[in-house]
Amino acid sequence: MKEGFLSLIKAGYLLLVQAKAKGSRTTHNKIIYLLSFPSTSEPVLEELSTHFGSRLVICYTNNCLKEAQKFQNKGIEIYSIDHLTDLLLHVVPLVKGAKTVLCDNYFAFLGAIDFPKTSEVIQLWHANGAIKKFGIEANYAKNRSASDKKRYKQVYKKYTHYAVGSDKMGAIFQESYLAKPEQILTVGYPASDKLMSSGWRARQEARFSERFSEIGKKRILLYTPTYRETDSENPLDFDRLAKELGDEWLIFAKAHPHDNKLQEKLRTSKSVTSDLRGFSLQEFLPFVDCLITDYSSVPFEYTLVKKNGKVLFFCYDMEEYQKEVGIQEDFESWVPSKITKTQEQLTTEITNQKPQEIASFNSLWNQYNDGQATQRLIQRIEERT
Repeated sequence: MKEGFLSLIKAGYLLLVQAKAKGSRTTHNKIIYLLSFPSTSEPVLEELSTHFGSRLVICYTNNCLKEAQKFQNKGIEIYSIDHLTDLLLHVVPLVKGAKTVLCDNYFAFLGAIDFPKTSEVIQLWHANGAIKKFGIEANYAKNRSASDKKRYKQVYKKYTHYAVGSDKMGAIFQESYLAKPEQILTVGYPASDKLMSSGWRARQEARFSERFSEIGKKRILLYTPTYRETDSENPLDFDRLAKELGDEWLIFAKAHPHDNKLQEKLRTSKSVTSDLRGFSLQEFLPFVDCLITDYSSVPFEYTLVKKNGKVLFFCYDMEEYQKEVGIQEDFESWVPSKITKTQEQLTTEITNQKPQEIASFNSLWNQYNDGQATQRLIQRIEERT
C-alpha cells in the first residue's frame, strides 16, 4: 500500500512538471547546472562561473544549499529543485528553454519535460568510474515496479550526452542508462581537472605542512567505505589494525554522513581519527600512502594524484552487496590489488612491499583525463551558443 501511495505522489509531481513544461516556450542563452553533489561539482562550477558569469544558473537540491549560496554571492542565480514553487516557477522554464543543461546526477523531473530538439542535456555524473552497478543495471532497480522502471527510462531518454573520462565508463553508461555510442563525449571527467593542477597540488601541500606538521615521516592510511543501506556491522577492528601496523602508520577513516554505526565506532576508537582538519576527501588524497575502500569511486581519483600509492579493496560483504546492489562483472579483473574479505588478508596486503601496477588501472579509467576536460566542455557549449 505504501509503495502504491508513493507512486501516486510521484505521478502527480511529474504531471505538474509536465503541464508547466508544455506551457513554457521561451528560450534563452543561460547555461543551467543541476547540482546535487557539491564535492565533485564545485571545481566545475568555479570554471563555468568564471567563463560564463551571470549566464550560469544553478538549480540545486537541498543538501547543496551552502554551495549554491557561495555562487549566489558571486552574482549567480540559484533556485531550489526541492522547493515545489521554485521548481515550477523557475527551474522547469529555465531547463526547458536552455540550449545546454548540465547534470551531476539523476533528476527525476527531467523525465516530464518535452525538450526541443535543439537542447543538449549533458550528464557529467558525480564519479569518474564505477565499481557498483547503478541505473537500470542495479539490482534494486531491477526489483522495482514496471511503472518505476518506465519513469527511470523516461529520464534516461532526456540525456543527450554523457561526459566521460574513459571508454570504459562510456560503456557502463550504455549499459546502465541505455546510452547510445554516439552520445558518449570523451572530453574527460571535468571534476578531475583540479587533481592534475600543479597549482592546486602546491596549495594542498602548503596547507598540509601547516596543519599536520607533527606527522613527520609517518605513513598515512585512509579508510573510506561505501555507504550501505542495510544496518550491517563493519567488522574492521581499528585498535587491532593499529597494533599490527605499529607506529609507522597513522590511520584515518572517512565514514558516510548517514553511517551512524561506523561514526560511533570511530568516535570510541583511540587508534583512528576522522578529523581531516578542514581538508575535503579530494584534498587529502595526495598525502595518503594506502587507500582502503570497497565499492566507492575514490580509487579512480586517488590513482590520478598518487601514482606511487597503494589502493586496497576490503570487500567483507561482497556476496551480499552483489545481491543487493550489484558489482561490475569484470571488477576482479582490473583492480590493481587482491580483493580482501578478512582483516587478516587486509593487514597482509597493507604490509606487502611489492609495488602496485597503477599505470594499467589509470589507462583504463583515466584515459581522457589530462586536466583539460572542463575547457573542452566549455568549448562545446560556446560552439552552440
